[in-house]
Amino acid sequence: QTLADAYVHTFQAGLGWTHTFSPRVLNEFHAATSVDNEISTPTDLAPNAPTIILDSPASFIMGNAPFSVGRVFERQYSFADRIDYEFGKHVLQFGIDMNRAWDSDNNDGGADPNEAVDRGSFLGSYEFSSLENFALGEYNVFSQSSGNPTYAFAVPYYGFYLQDTFRALPKLTLEMGVREDFQIYPQPMENPAFPLTGQYPNQFQRLAPRFGFALQPTGKTVVRGGFGLFYTNMNGLNYRNATVSNGLASQQSSASVTYISGPPNQQSPNFPNSLPADSPLFSSPDISLVSPGFRAPSIMQSSLQIEWEMLPSTTVSIGTMWNHGVHLLSGSAYDLNLNPLQGTTSYIVCPADTPATAASCSGRTIVLPNMDNGLLTEGRIDPNLGQINELISPGQNDYNSMFLQVQRRVSQGLSLQASYTFAKCFMRDGMDFNNQFDFSNTHGP
Repeated sequence: QTLADAYVHTFQAGLGWTHTFSPRVLNEFHAATSVDNEISTPTDLAPNAPTIILDSPASFIMGNAPFSVGRVFERQYSFADRIDYEFGKHVLQFGIDMNRAWDSDNNDGGADPNEAVDRGSFLGSYEFSSLENFALGEYNVFSQSSGNPTYAFAVPYYGFYLQDTFRALPKLTLEMGVREDFQIYPQPMENPAFPLTGQYPNQFQRLAPRFGFALQPTGKTVVRGGFGLFYTNMNGLNYRNATVSNGLASQQSSASVTYISGPPNQQSPNFPNSLPADSPLFSSPDISLVSPGFRAPSIMQSSLQIEWEMLPSTTVSIGTMWNHGVHLLSGSAYDLNLNPLQGTTSYIVCPADTPATAASCSGRTIVLPNMDNGLLTEGRIDPNLGQINELISPGQNDYNSMFLQVQRRVSQGLSLQASYTFAKCFMRDGMDFNNQFDFSNTHGP
């Protein structure tokens, strides 16, 4: 990203074959493979120097940014076959999709020290609050990663589907289908001190039905509608970030050190040096994992639309769409090891015309838990461990819309279209640096 030379090399090959076995049977086959090799190397503008971040007077990076040293290699294979079979008033369609990707992520740079899950940099990362502190070598925070910078995993995917298009009446067509698809992520390496690190809840039962219809009650009116359940897949990057740090130094671990009082040469580490790989500071690292209750996001969606040919060349459509999403990824900052909050503070919301010099006021009172720095402590599960960052999926989403559309065929080869959509979306149960013990304040449009 910053001060890095980037190199990308990709290779793709595909084969497609369509064949009509009979007037009623059509087969479509597709296979493909691809290779993606992405390398980022330092510019050597600041050789043998760790990353240095200056927040004042302007934020910039001197040296090589955390992501400027690394390689991502991916090899992918895919296969798909679909058969269409027509008989009577039915057209059956059934098929299979298979995809397998293998990823190897070698990142010597590590993660951005400002990320929620701080894995630091294998080269070390210093942050300074001012230019004066930088000149004195008095840093705010030092972060560094240790262990194996290479993380490899496979992402197999399988999908099966069946659909029937049924012309029930001359003016009524029904579509009914079902799909089953799933991913099989490998189980991550387990830390014996915390067995939850060795599990990933692969979800196999993801049956997704769908139904649709098209009705022509009059010669100039068509009504269309449908309902379906749809699943999404777990992103490979989310899987990697949630399983790359299991608390063992042999995999990947991190250390974060704050500056204590005293001269710079009495600090460990002292600027601009890095920590040795066997430093005891790496012995109690943070842990990242996927929640045992994690579920793949899914969406229920329905729609209804009426089309009316108002004039020979003008069609008016009015419709609505609704969907409800559940198990949305809500962030990886949920800390299983965070002790419950203790105590509350009462806040009074003063009227807008209250003078700034007023000692008190009358207004609505809000009681919130104490979340001051220093009151958030680790040790709920194991006092010997730091943060246990869990990837959770409690998020929900509701979307409703109404739309109006007018289409006008002006002449052959020229059509005009105007549309208006009014929609509202509400999300809730999100969690990202809010109070993880209470999701009630994450509801919003």
